[in-house]
Amino acid sequence: MNDPKTLETERLILRPFHPRHLPDLNKMYGDPQTMRFMPSPPHAAASVTEAQLKNDTRHPEAYYWVISFKGSDEVIGLVNYLGGTRVPGMGYIIRREFWGQGIAAEACRVALGFGFDEQGYDRVELWIDQTNLASQRVAQKLNFRLKGRLPLKYGHREQEHIMLVFGLWAHEWRRESVPKQATKFYRTEPVLFVDDVEETAVYYRDKLGFHIDFLFGDPPQHGGVSRTDWSGSGAVLQLAQMAPEREIAPSGYLYIFVSHDIDELFAAYKAQGVTIRSEPESYPWGLREFTIEDNNGHLLRFGTHV
Repeated sequence: MNDPKTLETERLILRPFHPRHLPDLNKMYGDPQTMRFMPSPPHAAASVTEAQLKNDTRHPEAYYWVISFKGSDEVIGLVNYLGGTRVPGMGYIIRREFWGQGIAAEACRVALGFGFDEQGYDRVELWIDQTNLASQRVAQKLNFRLKGRLPLKYGHREQEHIMLVFGLWAHEWRRESVPKQATKFYRTEPVLFVDDVEETAVYYRDKLGFHIDFLFGDPPQHGGVSRTDWSGSGAVLQLAQMAPEREIAPSGYLYIFVSHDIDELFAAYKAQGVTIRSEPESYPWGLREFTIEDNNGHLLRFGTHV
């Protein structure tokens, strides 16, 4: 971990993290209410906090500050840059007895100034649990905007959860005009070559639970199917008519992330007579997966976090 400089606001002082701060930090990390949105369960002992922070701060691009009121050495929170992430990621934690005082936004604001103005970051991300409304309000106060959603599962929880990805560009932070940027990539929609577009669309609807979005042509030469709750998310596929003289020869497979009830999905597909290529299995990389084959020989592999 780098040793960042001390930062100050009107009320707060942010000092570089030091092992002497561990007893105060454990007051936060050991509190179940404070930890309910965090990736680890409440820490049973200060040694657990020490081990986690030793691991978290090992990356050379990580920056960690403890938060105190000016004139006091008592630690009331922590704000950090994770280090080692593709997009600079910020995190924070505040002691429960100091919630509702604007401390998180005030500390993050000065840390953002450090990131943008001194480290040259072009953007910063905050990942926030979709049920954590207080942190979402902090992000909005800092001018972060919702950029995406990620399904995650913490090892100490039974169910997966949705993390909202909030992002802030440097030009937004500085309230500058939007600079010319590289072409944006919004999403991927795989196009599958099929022998019969309409027949395949019906197969995806009746066997796999997809919705037929469109069929173009008479008979259809192109189509679209999806399985999603909202526009712009979920599994979206396009279907294209293969020339009769050509043979469909899939060279790979589609990977589709689904929710935690993956075994129920597998059972439903098996009951529909879908061709099964591999049954559900949990793998060392933290995913449970199974594979099916559609009516054109394309492989679809479904996975969820375990």
